Amino acid sequence: MIAMSRTATFVAAALITAGLVCAPVEAQQSNFTPTVDANPQAGGGWSLTPSLSYSGAWDDNVLVRGEGDIPASDFLSVVNPRATLDYNGRRGQLSVNYDGAFLLYRELSTLNSYDQRGSIYARRLLSPHVALFVRSYAAQTPTTELVSFVGLPFLRNGSRIVDTHSGIQASLTRRTSFTVSYDVQWVDFDHSAAGSEFLRGGYSQGVTASLRHEIDPRLTLTADYDITHAITHPVLGTINIDQAFDIQNGWVGADYKLSEQTHVFGAGGVSRLGVTELTRARTGPAWRAGLLRNFQGAAIDLQYSRSFVPAYGFGGTTQNEELSARLRVPIARRLYASSGAAWRRNDPLTELDLPLRSYWLEGVVGFAATPFLSLEAFYSGTRQRIDRPGGRTNRDRFGFQVTTAKPMRVR
Repeated sequence: MIAMSRTATFVAAALITAGLVCAPVEAQQSNFTPTVDANPQAGGGWSLTPSLSYSGAWDDNVLVRGEGDIPASDFLSVVNPRATLDYNGRRGQLSVNYDGAFLLYRELSTLNSYDQRGSIYARRLLSPHVALFVRSYAAQTPTTELVSFVGLPFLRNGSRIVDTHSGIQASLTRRTSFTVSYDVQWVDFDHSAAGSEFLRGGYSQGVTASLRHEIDPRLTLTADYDITHAITHPVLGTINIDQAFDIQNGWVGADYKLSEQTHVFGAGGVSRLGVTELTRARTGPAWRAGLLRNFQGAAIDLQYSRSFVPAYGFGGTTQNEELSARLRVPIARRLYASSGAAWRRNDPLTELDLPLRSYWLEGVVGFAATPFLSLEAFYSGTRQRIDRPGGRTNRDRFGFQVTTAKPMRVR
């Protein structure tokens, strides 16, 4: 990539992904990446939803220190302006989200920052059977705890990611559809914290293809393939050159609707890592499965996957295995609860890195005081284990949040 300052590089990469200079951070600083898709609740035409949140939370490990270090705790205030722009038309959809969060610490004021996350989804129907689409997500955060960062130790270190997918969707027949996309991911770090020498950063590009064939209204057969060429940069302070990795994943499987409210899916296949300077060619199994269920206003989403993926730590490629669960439950007419949990195991495919075990947990209890005002209490926790001295990291945050938002029709 063209040599430039880290800030200029980040701005340029974000502009390439449809003009978003990094974006959404929810007030409670959620570690879960938002789904980048059209807003099903938006009406026809253009609509704008500005919102403002304030949250206060007690953080018991602000500096994200490992076991053996004395953790620093503090009270964090977050002022979180947000905006969502939606368009739903006969031939196209657009959804743009932006979040900018002012993080203000009571005692450790030198850590105050303005962090950002954002996303864009656009789809344009070219004909009754062909559509173009783009999905893009970008984030600038003060730590590496974000779920999107695969195979990285948890550190309080400036981190940036841009992830973009654009392609074409086509209905080949009444029962068969095909999707192909070009995928780009870029990751960068500040290297300002102790231990950040393991953070290489880099970028990847590749192609993803998916084929779906409907046997009947309940059963759909699936086939998926992706190929990724990833390049990681030299570790800070070393003279080794960029490392390149070629990864391929292929699956065949099925989606099955158990009912109108429930469907399950599963697929199996093969992952392959090409020969690199750090390792021989490797081949392993690839799996994924999931359950989606909606009932009486509640929703549950369970997913599991295992495959080879690029990682931006020292080794560069990892066998990634993860399990996630999301749940939302209405308790009363205005009272609701939601939670999310994720577990990830990263086993590097070289001898130069260490295996990681990472956990994320979030829970929210909320009250919709009015259609435009909600009050929430939340918990957010992260855990990670690395097989080295001080390799256990725990962080917990407890707090409250007040959010006001009002959708407006633009035209």
